[in-house]
Amino acid sequence: MPNTVIWSYLPVFIVLPLVLLGLGVAHYVLLARNKELGSEARLPRQLVLLVLTILSVILLIVVAPIQESTRNQILGLLGIVLSGVAALSAAPFVTNFMAAVMLRVTKPFGVGNFIRVGDLYGKVSERGIFDTEIQTENRELVAIPNATFISQSVTVVRSSGVIVWTKVSLGYDLGHSTVEPLMLEAAEKAGLMDPYVHVMELGDFAITYKVCGLLVDVESALTARSELNRQLLNTLHAADVEIASPSITRHINQADDVRMIPSRAAPMAEAEADATRVKAEEIVFDKAREIERLGALSAELELQLSELSATKEADTDGQASLAQSLEKVKAELKALREDS
Repeated sequence: MPNTVIWSYLPVFIVLPLVLLGLGVAHYVLLARNKELGSEARLPRQLVLLVLTILSVILLIVVAPIQESTRNQILGLLGIVLSGVAALSAAPFVTNFMAAVMLRVTKPFGVGNFIRVGDLYGKVSERGIFDTEIQTENRELVAIPNATFISQSVTVVRSSGVIVWTKVSLGYDLGHSTVEPLMLEAAEKAGLMDPYVHVMELGDFAITYKVCGLLVDVESALTARSELNRQLLNTLHAADVEIASPSITRHINQADDVRMIPSRAAPMAEAEADATRVKAEEIVFDKAREIERLGALSAELELQLSELSATKEADTDGQASLAQSLEKVKAELKALREDS
């Protein structure tokens, strides 16, 4: 009788260590040895490990020395539990996880993209299982629950270019045939391609114009908007065009011959102004830009290392140097991702 019991549990004694060993190896290969991976790269590995764990539990139930009816009841109970977890998707924890999976499937945006959701605008720096981190125009790091991207519309700036625009109100004493060429000139000076002007509104006291242009370098969108306003200001003032509607002039009770234009001797020389101007994107989106750069550098070094390892005459010194550089980049990337 004791021998019969031992033989009946023998499959469990064999399978259990193999399962534990397999899960341990899978955890090491997928996660433990790649601690520098961000949430974006860890998600599919964690999903694979979760599936392997569920399959291991099912395998242990199958080989366990229990009656067929009991085994079926346990498997049925496991199915109910898994179905219950899926049914609880309304809970924030599961909802955000499901949303993360959906975002990976639909791929509306990725790390490095500029997005707008609600009142927030910024550059995606991290994509996690439960939230997505963006760096805003104020250099703040904001974690947005993934469920937000499913329940709200998300605006994604295309990498091929973005339309930069601004509005200005001018008096009826200026014809649009005079204003539009000046606005197009300002847009071209701001570095925008294919500029165009729309007449947006005929107000009681002023006409509202909108000048637009295509910016190919989306990384400099903040600076481009400021540059467009600056060039528009300079171009209109240089043409002796007053940027103040009659309603504003009347409100401050100025005489008709008083012009709201600064002295031409006051502005700084263009070359001097450009030399002292700070590019906002270099400060505002520093973390997102650095993660993007280090990620690309890490992928490039891994490719070079694999190509060098595949050569018949392996360069040991070259491999060691590349491996050292790769570890350094991964360490910097890990530290940057952990920085809050």
